[in-house]
Amino acid sequence: MFKAKDLVSRSFPLQKNKSLAEILYSTFFYFILFLSLLFLNCAKEETKSDKPNTLGLLGLASGNQISSNSDNGQSEGGLLPPIPPVVGPPANPGQPLNAPILNDPQTQVNNAPQAEDQYGIYGKILINNISFQLPVHDQTTITAYIGKRNLRLEPDGTVVNATNFKTFTPANPNQGGTVWFSFIHRSNQKQKLILVARNEFGSSSKEINFSHNRDCVGAPLAPTTLGDCNGHCIEITNVAGQWNFKTKYKHGDGITFANITIEGYAHTTGAMLGFDAFEYLWDPGNGLPLPEGFVSVSSTLSPQMNEYTCVALQSIIWIEDENGNLNTTLFTDRARLE
Repeated sequence: MFKAKDLVSRSFPLQKNKSLAEILYSTFFYFILFLSLLFLNCAKEETKSDKPNTLGLLGLASGNQISSNSDNGQSEGGLLPPIPPVVGPPANPGQPLNAPILNDPQTQVNNAPQAEDQYGIYGKILINNISFQLPVHDQTTITAYIGKRNLRLEPDGTVVNATNFKTFTPANPNQGGTVWFSFIHRSNQKQKLILVARNEFGSSSKEINFSHNRDCVGAPLAPTTLGDCNGHCIEITNVAGQWNFKTKYKHGDGITFANITIEGYAHTTGAMLGFDAFEYLWDPGNGLPLPEGFVSVSSTLSPQMNEYTCVALQSIIWIEDENGNLNTTLFTDRARLE
């Protein structure tokens, strides 16, 4: 009896170890099976993802092209990363084998629709009547890029400093069955549009400088003089492509203190684009007070001034004579810088 008990008690650990081994083997088997199925599934997905847009050209596939900042287009100057050439599939059999040579497109600039521009600060450019000197195949990509005047097309086809772009092909046109583009952009700022057509036989481009003069209709076009320089005025000149702003004030005799400013503002938003000032303070140790004449200050204000087509300008003069008479004069006007 005691022997039988001993055998039973010994066999229990053996059976327990055997069960644990079977569980481990089963777990390992199912784990290997799971990995095998997962690998096969991933291989199928990879095969699927390799099929579309396999091109013999470098660049963005037109089939996957997404227009950045498009439709509302209300960019505040935020730049997109450099955009590589947008290319499409090669010509289908029987289609023209010509490189695209663009004719000049037609452009129209108007106020943006009120539904898209409740504050009245945007314009909308339409680019249409896009055509070629020779027929091109229907996979030829036509891409429009918009940005400020520093927008440029590099020799390798990359576009830099764009704020928005869109792509169509004759096979995948815009609404109405033709290729055209529209962008909403900030009014009163200098803009550039680059249109690029590309296929496996070559490429062609057109550059268009434009702006939407929304708030300076009727304002004088620089270079010009604002005001009367026998009193208080602002002279605007252009030297080597750089705008310069000079304000002058004619004063009487015996001036002991003078401070004159020149300021530039974005016409619509009121954002300051630049400020400069000149100050005179009489020192009795250096002779008589300032005789009759002019005080002035000249400044380029800031590089931002060259980005605008409509600016508000302001000059303030504080002047005091030897009798203690203090006079303050404010002069404001606007100008077109196109």
